[in-house]
Amino acid sequence: MKNKKEKTEVKTDEEKYLYAKDLTNAISCLIREKDKAEIYEGIAKIYEELGEYQDAEILCEQAKNAAKKHRELAKEQDAKAMEIKPDTEEKKGSRFLGKIIFVLILIVILAGIGGVVYLKSEAGRYARADYYEKKENYEKSYKMFHNLKDYKDSKSRSTKSYYEYGLQCKENNEYTKAKDILRELDDYKDSKDQLTELELDNIRQSETGTSVLYGEYKWLIVEKEGDKVFLVKSEPINGYAYHNQSKKITWADCSLREYLNSDFIEETFYKKMSDRILDTKIKVPDNKKYNTKGGRETTDKIFLLNAKQAKEYKQILDNFSRDWWLISPGNSQNTAQYVSYGVIMDYGYEVSNANIHIRPAMWITVK
Repeated sequence: MKNKKEKTEVKTDEEKYLYAKDLTNAISCLIREKDKAEIYEGIAKIYEELGEYQDAEILCEQAKNAAKKHRELAKEQDAKAMEIKPDTEEKKGSRFLGKIIFVLILIVILAGIGGVVYLKSEAGRYARADYYEKKENYEKSYKMFHNLKDYKDSKSRSTKSYYEYGLQCKENNEYTKAKDILRELDDYKDSKDQLTELELDNIRQSETGTSVLYGEYKWLIVEKEGDKVFLVKSEPINGYAYHNQSKKITWADCSLREYLNSDFIEETFYKKMSDRILDTKIKVPDNKKYNTKGGRETTDKIFLLNAKQAKEYKQILDNFSRDWWLISPGNSQNTAQYVSYGVIMDYGYEVSNANIHIRPAMWITVK
């Protein structure tokens, strides 16, 4: 026959704590001081292993003192027994002690079963979640409260623990975990502000050419100037015409500029994030080859790159081979230049075409 491996049951701190409590309550059933002393010594060891769990340190000291006291009483008891105890009394005492030990074992078994049942109940799981929260083990507490669903105030406490866990991840430089948690929490407490700080810090530490998350999108860091960082949308966005109708137009008056500096900002960034976007003076160059005008100078938060910038940052921006608009005019005033597979098309395309992508650009401060 094959030998079966015995399974070792590992008790949790709470189960050990409850077990020690049950042993303490059962001691009153004992008669011999020696037995009481031994049980108290065992209880003291359990509490000692528990360390700072609840009031284990205090109970450990109490158990040690009780053990010492019953050791002294046991000596006195033994001395008296040696003087007057006949043989029949010893046998009677042994039988009685056997019954007491049996009862004690039965009590401990029943208490252990009761403890396990309690720990698996909603009340027991709630108590354990509360313990983990107090110990600042928020990863465990938020999961346990979450699994309790509508029990008492589990939902709100799960959210609170989740928030605290997010802050712990942020503090421990666990960027991905912290980012995901704070984004999911959205309007809870100052989650948006915490996320803004987290993403700004990530941008601050990242090198030129890195793709970083800011708001709802990923951006490429194309340039850094001290506390200022120049970002260009990483993946081009489709579905936006340069202007909403085919007519002579410049950047200053086009519908795309109006959208990028109003609805796009509100849809993409939290308030704290948009506050970091700097005003940039935009001078659109004329297209000298076709004698078309760039238009008047503007001040924008979000804008498009011109042909010179597209060439300068070409190596970084070649991550997506799609057609995307440039800010400059094409071969006529109702066209705008664009990039196609990394090549600048200076003759442009009709401004009302909505099949060419956009790559918004902006300067932000990370100070």
